[in-house]
Amino acid sequence: MLFGSSLTSRFGLAVAVSASLLLAGCGAGDTARQATQSGTRLLAASVAAATPVAPGSIRMHFHRVQNDAAQWGVYSWDGPLHPSSAWITDRFMMTNSDGFGGYVDIPLAAGKSAIWYLVTDGNGTKNCGADQHADLNADVATNGQEIWMLEGDCTVYTSQPALSYGNLALANAHWLSATTLAWPGAPTSGTYKLFYAANGGLAPSAGGTVGLTGADGVFDLTAAALPDALRQKYPHLAGATGLRLADADAARVAALVSGQFALAQYDGGGNLVQVTSLQTAGLLDDLYAARAAQAQLGVSFDRRGLATFRVWAPTAKSVALNLYARADAATPATVPMTRDAASGVWSYASTDPQLANRAYYTYTVQVLSRWADNKIVTNTVTDPYSLSLSANSARSFAANLDSPQLKPAGWDDQRIPKLDAPTDIALYELHIRDFSASDATVPAAHRGKYLAFTDANSDGMRHLKSLQKAGMTHVHLLPSFDFASVNEKGCVTPAIPNAGADSTAQQAAVAAVADTDCFNWGYDPVHYDAPEGSYATDADDGAVRVREFRAMVQALHDTGLRVTMDVVYNHTSQSQQGPLSVLDRIVPTYYYRLGNDGHILNDSCCADTAQENAMMGKLMIDSVSLWARQYKVDSFRFDIMGFTPLDLLKRLQASVDQAAGRAIYLYGEAWNFGSVANDARFVQARQANMAGTGIGSFNDRMRDTVRGGGCCDSGQSLISQQGFINGVYTDPNALSTQTRDDALRLADLARVALSGTLRDYRFTDRFGSVRTNAQIDYFGQPAGFAANPAETINYVEAHDNQTLFDIDAYKLPQSTPLSDRVRVQTLGAAVNLLAQGIPFFHAGQEILRSKSLDRDSYNAGDWFNRLDYSYASNNFGVGLPMAGSNQDNWPLMSPILANPLIKPDTRAILAAKNAFEDFLAIRSDSTLFRLRTAQDVIDRLKFYNVGPDQVPGIVAMSIAGTQPGAPYPGARYKAVVVVFNVDKVAKSIAIPELKGRKLQLHRIQRNGSDDVVKASSFDAGSGTFAIPARTAAVFVQNAND
Repeated sequence: MLFGSSLTSRFGLAVAVSASLLLAGCGAGDTARQATQSGTRLLAASVAAATPVAPGSIRMHFHRVQNDAAQWGVYSWDGPLHPSSAWITDRFMMTNSDGFGGYVDIPLAAGKSAIWYLVTDGNGTKNCGADQHADLNADVATNGQEIWMLEGDCTVYTSQPALSYGNLALANAHWLSATTLAWPGAPTSGTYKLFYAANGGLAPSAGGTVGLTGADGVFDLTAAALPDALRQKYPHLAGATGLRLADADAARVAALVSGQFALAQYDGGGNLVQVTSLQTAGLLDDLYAARAAQAQLGVSFDRRGLATFRVWAPTAKSVALNLYARADAATPATVPMTRDAASGVWSYASTDPQLANRAYYTYTVQVLSRWADNKIVTNTVTDPYSLSLSANSARSFAANLDSPQLKPAGWDDQRIPKLDAPTDIALYELHIRDFSASDATVPAAHRGKYLAFTDANSDGMRHLKSLQKAGMTHVHLLPSFDFASVNEKGCVTPAIPNAGADSTAQQAAVAAVADTDCFNWGYDPVHYDAPEGSYATDADDGAVRVREFRAMVQALHDTGLRVTMDVVYNHTSQSQQGPLSVLDRIVPTYYYRLGNDGHILNDSCCADTAQENAMMGKLMIDSVSLWARQYKVDSFRFDIMGFTPLDLLKRLQASVDQAAGRAIYLYGEAWNFGSVANDARFVQARQANMAGTGIGSFNDRMRDTVRGGGCCDSGQSLISQQGFINGVYTDPNALSTQTRDDALRLADLARVALSGTLRDYRFTDRFGSVRTNAQIDYFGQPAGFAANPAETINYVEAHDNQTLFDIDAYKLPQSTPLSDRVRVQTLGAAVNLLAQGIPFFHAGQEILRSKSLDRDSYNAGDWFNRLDYSYASNNFGVGLPMAGSNQDNWPLMSPILANPLIKPDTRAILAAKNAFEDFLAIRSDSTLFRLRTAQDVIDRLKFYNVGPDQVPGIVAMSIAGTQPGAPYPGARYKAVVVVFNVDKVAKSIAIPELKGRKLQLHRIQRNGSDDVVKASSFDAGSGTFAIPARTAAVFVQNAND
């Protein structure tokens, strides 16, 4: 989900969080609240007359118990005459009012049959957690139309509904500790009572002094300020009204947590005002987290091989363990589990030594759930800590990961490739299925599987070995934990028609089976600790996926490559009572981040987990530690890392290093958006907070500078916004209006990126001022954010958005020769590889990979995601891409895909590969391109051709190997000088400061694959460099010169 932090200032967050862009593989509708009027008593509404609805308009009414509908508005993207343009600032506000509540009239576009919308407040809190729509009447153009909506109710009413005192499907109040509750917006002058029912059944009364019916007990509450400790822990609730429970009553709470609670407010006369359910994560943490943190959850085995099963379910009324002899056994042996009152952990210790690596199991949990209309449900569910599974996540597998039975030969004795420092890392992002699905040199049974990495002589493995020899250090695997979106027992392969380069037929064939085929990126977790079954040769045998995942890791280590796992702890595929919901069917509502009214937030476009809650944080730490220890994973990339508390990530770093017995490198998407943005709920792991942590953040500054435009561009801006390497000012395309200043601005941002995006590095900007990188503007934000080079993940292409080749296909003039397109692609790699920090590459970038212009190929099948290590094709022009994310741009795409000048042949692909490996080898050749600290960069890196009089298209820099002080360890050279000429013509640049220096072209370029760069020269007498068009030339001064 690599979109970046520039979105809110440039495009509006609605664009950023569109379901297609944010890897929408999640269970459809699972985060939508199914709130109903069940369990409520309704009041008659007295509604004042309003003006008639204008023809061609819809009047949308909205009632909130606290009468604050004016703070809410309608965000609508389809139906209005003028749709909302930016999330969440452009809304149709409920500024009118009548006796029902607020309302707004929205003029409609002609010919529409429905209006699609969200009702939201200014913070992005949605009244209904899913998209809503209202069908439009046939006569709306002449008579207009009205609809009514209630707080927390997903129903769209076509006639006015009755009002209520509240909906217990909602939870507007928070129980933060045993003694303290908080209710945002509630008056301090009110009177409050807490109602309890052991088996549910609470319902609002018809009014008066009763409050709620069906209660087994009532507790009085006292309004008081929240304690400072809780205000600091829950900053988003700092202004809420605090409610205190008497100590004697608080002491009883732990014995009652399996029941239903609700809160009622009364006015000064003792009459009911409103009721609500409670968000209880804080309470559960207060009661249980300290002891539960020490528990080893899941299945574990003692030295005798006997299993103990443990699951955290503090609110459950009962938990039973179901044991199955086989994955397909019909009848289990069911045994009750025992609850530990101090931790809320249920456990069962088996005396059967035959369970390890043979038995399958589930839990039967009896629990009261707000998602089930506040009733007790009986859920049969897999283990959240499952180590392996039967096919399609049906049953957990009792895996003893220490058993030789689950280890490939040589597993314990393998050698992990050496790594001297984090800045030595070079990352290669690879999807497991992409790697081999179309590789004919891989045995058919291994294609798309873990075992493809064990086929050492395949095209793919020979390619990886070639990259490793040149300097690639890590293979970053897209999600390989258990995910939901591929049927492990019957996925299908579509038949793709032989159609034109710009035909819609191919995507139609893929779309027809997109949800049942064998491909998905996999960002829809079900179980975090189990390998994905679709990549195993037998998904129904829980032992196979464990062995084969380990065999893949071992094979990569044997190739000299370390392994990175892409992990997605920020959301799950399903929640609530969904069939693949695991966490929420065991401890309802606890594991998820809830909105103001208690619905599950889906800022990630799936159900957002609450990593700030202690046991979700524990799950995350335990999971990463397990992968590092038991699977020898060397590094972890965190999806939407900005949703993670920074303190949790720091604790995770310490825990995983200890578990692995070595340093484990962490990095992720430190974007800043959603309900947690700007540290609203906790100090986030976002770019602005990551300096000094040693944890890497993806560098959107480099990406946007090099590529041009932004991650989420659409329409003509895809073409007009050229970037540093693909023609800004120096080679304008037909739509570009960019100026010299645009070129110089991007050159400054390129310098920021080349200097590691360090906050404190200084250079002379295009205005002639000496500024730090943090003082350079990046769309209203500091361009520099890192404290050390290892905290920057430099990239110009990733699985998200268009490939570099495809974005260049938009931005370069259509007449650009193929040879120049290869050079532009190489420039992108050169900027990345010669910059300070850690370079990251999407698999295939080095061989001109195309997805036929697809901007979001998460569910686009093998066809559009094809990766060809035979070098016969780069996959450009295989049809118009999937309609879902791309159809609006099809008119722009068609002539590009049909342009024969763009599609590369094998010769061009190999030229790109060889040039890429040359730059990779140059980076590996000297630590000057891998400086360890910020001070090293500040002391040794210098830019030339700066200020207002600079030559556009040229960025030149030197890195000192022997100055100041002793030679830099591993430098090999007294100095290196790099000159980037991104212009379409050759250029010369005089640098008087380098007169007399004995500089020569790097030996790898002198002897390398690119004949053009060999024409680069340096005249020592004048200090002049002559650089061919679209070339990055590296010059070195030997240590003795």
